[in-house]
Amino acid sequence: MKPNVALSYSAVLRPVVAFLGLGLLAAVAAAEPTVIATTTSDLPGNVTRTEVLVQDGASPLDRFKISRLAKDGPHLGDAILLLPSLGVDMVSYEQPAPRRGFGSSIAGFFALRGYDVYGYSSRLEGIPAGTCEAGVLDCSVMAGWNLQRVVDDVAFVRAFIEEQNPGVRVFVGGLSLGAISTFAVLDADPSSYAGAFVWEGMLATPDPAVQALNQGYCAGLEAQLAAGILFDGVGANVLRKVTKLADASPASPNTHPLFPPVFTHQQAMVAALSLEAPGPVSMPLPGYIALAGDVTQGTFDFADQERLIENVSRFNDYTPNALVRDVSCSLAGVETSYVDNLGSFTGPVLAIGGGRGFGASMQDNLDLLGSTDVEFLLEPDFGHVDHLFSPQRRRLVERPILRWLRSH
Repeated sequence: MKPNVALSYSAVLRPVVAFLGLGLLAAVAAAEPTVIATTTSDLPGNVTRTEVLVQDGASPLDRFKISRLAKDGPHLGDAILLLPSLGVDMVSYEQPAPRRGFGSSIAGFFALRGYDVYGYSSRLEGIPAGTCEAGVLDCSVMAGWNLQRVVDDVAFVRAFIEEQNPGVRVFVGGLSLGAISTFAVLDADPSSYAGAFVWEGMLATPDPAVQALNQGYCAGLEAQLAAGILFDGVGANVLRKVTKLADASPASPNTHPLFPPVFTHQQAMVAALSLEAPGPVSMPLPGYIALAGDVTQGTFDFADQERLIENVSRFNDYTPNALVRDVSCSLAGVETSYVDNLGSFTGPVLAIGGGRGFGASMQDNLDLLGSTDVEFLLEPDFGHVDHLFSPQRRRLVERPILRWLRSH
């Protein structure tokens, strides 16, 4: 876990000092989640953004963030809690469309319409690349960064929301891991949420093909954890490098070693995202792809490439194997503790899926809910994150969620 890697001060120690300088050192002995810093900023449309830093444990890495976007003046009385995807935390929901303002982001869209928008950003955010491998930071704490840790963090966020707005109705949801986490949160605390929107994610299915695929992933991840391999520090950085090359020189011959030299940088990027790539994160279901595209033409079918590259540039550098293990083992039918109480949730649910992502298989997880008010919007040709990067996202995501919220 600690290879002999020579790292300069500017490459490693400087970002580490900045990372630890967030006030974490003053709270490393905290036994319970503790708010250690709060900052506020003004956004367009009389929206105030508040960011709260929470320390939870002795390690300086054991911290997470709560974001709140609230419009000045009368509120609608409802709150939205956004749970992050695996690659990018709350920043993904706050990313505006290219050359457009705050209101074009997902969080901005709802904040400007009077909803209190809360976001949870995980412990993964901001850990500098290379620091775990080199032993500059002690990342052994990642052994405990599983799905239950996310559920526990969200429970703290939910209590924080209640403290800020007693009695407020909270609608919880998110994309990818955000949807997966939503199911786990509803399973643990079904009475605390007025409704849920799950966008391209699931934790359970009886489908033997999906279970068989994930049984292999589950066993492999269990073996890695047993061997002390606690994280993946490669996958996100490969994708970041590929998209950066495509952005800088799309027509140049590919120089990334994972893709053929006959490709251009543009084709390599499209291949990385549009071809099936077996792996617990890259292909949890048979036929799963991230984005629909044409490698020969070097084009995406639905995604705005500028939005994509900006999003990938903000990816977290690490993925904890314990978290991915819990997802894979749940899809394998081996782990059932995150879905065994879903029948107790009876609130309304809106599901959004892509036919080439988790797609229609999400219905298997929806069927476990106790709710009789479930709406499922499926785009058959979309990959896993085509909704997110589509120029038509407002029509496909924000407006349907707004209509659904207003109807409940």
